Amino acid sequence: MLNRKPYRLVRAIVLVALAVALLTGSLATPAQAAPALDLEARSAVLLDYGTGQVLYSKNPNEPIAPASLTKLMTLHIAYKKLEAGEMSLDDPVEVSERAWAANFPDSSLMYLEPGDHVTVGEILKGIAIDSGNDACVALAEHIAGSVSAFVEMMNEEARALGFTTFHFVDPHGLSPENQITAGEFAEFARLYIQLHPQSLAELHSQKTFSYPLYENLSDARKAVTSPEAHQPITQENRNGLLWTYDGVDGLKTGFIEEAGFNLAVTAKRGDMRLVGVLLGIQANSIPEGTAKREAEGAALLSWGFNNFVTVRPELPEVKPVRVWKGAANQVTLEPAEGPLTLVLEKGAEASLTAAVHQEESVMAPVAKGQKLGEVIYAADGKEVARIDLVAAEEVRQGGFFKRLWDSIRLWIMRFFNR
Repeated sequence: MLNRKPYRLVRAIVLVALAVALLTGSLATPAQAAPALDLEARSAVLLDYGTGQVLYSKNPNEPIAPASLTKLMTLHIAYKKLEAGEMSLDDPVEVSERAWAANFPDSSLMYLEPGDHVTVGEILKGIAIDSGNDACVALAEHIAGSVSAFVEMMNEEARALGFTTFHFVDPHGLSPENQITAGEFAEFARLYIQLHPQSLAELHSQKTFSYPLYENLSDARKAVTSPEAHQPITQENRNGLLWTYDGVDGLKTGFIEEAGFNLAVTAKRGDMRLVGVLLGIQANSIPEGTAKREAEGAALLSWGFNNFVTVRPELPEVKPVRVWKGAANQVTLEPAEGPLTLVLEKGAEASLTAAVHQEESVMAPVAKGQKLGEVIYAADGKEVARIDLVAAEEVRQGGFFKRLWDSIRLWIMRFFNR
């Protein structure tokens, strides 16, 4: 009969090894590649807000009319003026005949009328929440004196920010001649949030806006109504994901027939904020297109949140670097930038490693900030980040006798290492 004791012994050894491996994490499940995402949008991009890393892209460089996504550039310029002290939220805005809602039939409106008593702050809400095309004209005239002058400011700002595909012909997006790409507009949306983080709470996450209140009415309209009889128009934010998707707090929707349905969206869950842009969703009706836009936006965000994780790895041990002929014998190293943030596919964080590569020694003088090494992070055997290690302080040359003594020591070391 076959002796099974050796087999039992081998089996026991294997089971113990497996248990140790599981406890130590050496058999951690490898990261799985994110599943394919099938979107109907002609063009789409998803960014991690913290790092700017592109998580998903589909035809990111295809020029498409932005429709009301144009209004984010209009709001950006307004915020720049506010932050520079060149205007305030309480400043009154004159509503001209050109900004009259009657000039924009069958479109999104704030319902402005000439002579209304309205402030910059209210106009911004009318743009962001109501998507008012009339409000964009009123703001453009308030800031630049004319729509054409404001459009020139929009294009100059786009060039100054480095966006080469942007082209604007109006402040509201009604013209199909406006142009963006999903790739650059996702970067712009991320920058917009970075520069104006207050806009999310002040404007883009607000679900409703009521206008005009009685105090907004022109003197002529007040003469024919009373505070008790007047009823403002309450409109809901065009971004339906504010109601249906946990964590969404912006940004803007858009639609014109020539482009289809567009969306710039952002959501935050835990430590991760995502920024997505969808352009060119086609539909046979506005209700169908609105539903498709929300479904595609939710799918894009869920794909990002379900398949990626934010990791803030600790810096590994970094030894000081020996300094020869210096006033000090060593210099400490520090990362050139602040704490590192990585976005990895879920599961890859278990295999994250960090390798330190640094100079063993240098000659004085050493400048503060001088690169003397780097840390390379890898996950699943692939490099995912690289940060520079730099001198944390300056080390000047030592005195004559210090330099002489180190020269002798270096000569002796080279002699015996020949």
